Amino acid sequence: MNESNKRRALLNIVDSMTQPLIAVVISLLLGAVVIVCCGSNPIDAYGTMISHAFGNIAYLSMTFKRATPIIMGGLAVCVAWRAGHESMGGEGQMIFGAFFSALICYYLPLPGFVRIILAIIVACVVGALYSVLAGWLYDRFKISWVISTLMMNYIANYICSYFTNYVVIDPETLDRNAVQTGKIAAEAQLGSIGKWLNSIFTNLGIENKLQMFDVHWGFLIAIVLVFVCYFLFKKTSFGYKSRLSGLNPNFALYGGINARRMLYIVLILSGVLAGLGGCFEALGAKYRYIDQMIFTTGYAWSGMVAALLANMNPIGTAVASILLAGLAIGGSSMQTMGIPVEVCNMIQGIITLLMSVRLIRINFSEKKGGKAK
Repeated sequence: MNESNKRRALLNIVDSMTQPLIAVVISLLLGAVVIVCCGSNPIDAYGTMISHAFGNIAYLSMTFKRATPIIMGGLAVCVAWRAGHESMGGEGQMIFGAFFSALICYYLPLPGFVRIILAIIVACVVGALYSVLAGWLYDRFKISWVISTLMMNYIANYICSYFTNYVVIDPETLDRNAVQTGKIAAEAQLGSIGKWLNSIFTNLGIENKLQMFDVHWGFLIAIVLVFVCYFLFKKTSFGYKSRLSGLNPNFALYGGINARRMLYIVLILSGVLAGLGGCFEALGAKYRYIDQMIFTTGYAWSGMVAALLANMNPIGTAVASILLAGLAIGGSSMQTMGIPVEVCNMIQGIITLLMSVRLIRINFSEKKGGKAK
C-alpha cells in the first residue's frame, strides 16, 4: 500500500468515527444540562452511572447480560445493512426466537441439554424464516424494507402476546398480572459461566474470585459470533459479494454474482442472528417468555444504534452494545440522586437521532452516485 492509499484509508477511518463520537459527546452534554436542571452534578451523576455499570464483577455481569441480545441484534443489522438491505425486522425475529425457544425448553420431556440444542436450532429457523418473508415481499412486490419490516415487528409481538395470554400462560403463576410462560427447569437453562468456573476452582482447591460473575453462556457465544462475522466480512468472498449485490445488483450480475440468491442468504444469516438473540434472553436471563419482554426493552433498536455507531463493524458493534447496556444498567442508579431514569433514555434517543443523520447521508450519497452513473 503506497503512501496516498494509506492516507486515504486513514481519512476514511477518521471520517467514519467522527460522527459517532460527535453524537455521543452531544448526547452526554445535553444529558448534563438536564441533570443540572434536576439539581445534581453531572460529573457525579456520570461517575455513579459508570461505577454501577462497570465498577465491579456483579455490575459488569448485569451489563454483559443485558448486552447479549443487543450484540446479536447489532450483528443482524450489520449483516443485512452492509449488503444494502435496510431491514428493521430484527425485533420481530428476536421475539419469535425467544417465544419458541422458551416453549421448547418448558414443554418437551427431553434431557436439558437436548432441549437447549433444539431451542437454539428452532430459534435460528424461525428467525431466518421471518427474515426471508420480508425479503420475499421486497423481491416479489418491491415493498419498502422500512414499512414491511416495521409492521412485521408488531405482527410478531401481537401473535406471541395472544398465545402467551390465552394459550401457554403459566398455570402456576400466583400473580394475575404476570403474563408469561412457565419457568424453564434449571437443566434446560443457559447456565452461568461463573458457576461453571466456581465448580472447576472448587475441584482444584483454588480460591474463586469470580463467584459474582453471573453471565450466561449466550454472552460467550455472542462474542464468538462477533469474530465469525468479522472474518466473513473481511476475509471471505461472502463479504464482498453480499455488499456488491446489495449496492449494485446489475454490476454484481455482470460479475457473475446472483444478487437475488445473495439477498436470501444475507437475510437468512441476519434472521438467524436475531433469533439467537431472543433465544439467549429467554433461556439465559428471563428463563421463560414474558409478554412484551423484547418489544419494550428495545434490544433490537439498541443493536441498530450500536451497529451505526460502529459503522457496521462487528467488533465495534459489540463494544458499542456493551456501552449502551452499561448506559441502561448504570443509568438506573442515578435515581438515587433524584435524576429520572428517563435521562438515560433521552441520551440514547439523541444518539439514535444523530446517527440517523448518518444513515440519510449514506443513502443520499449512494443515490447520487447511482444517478451519476
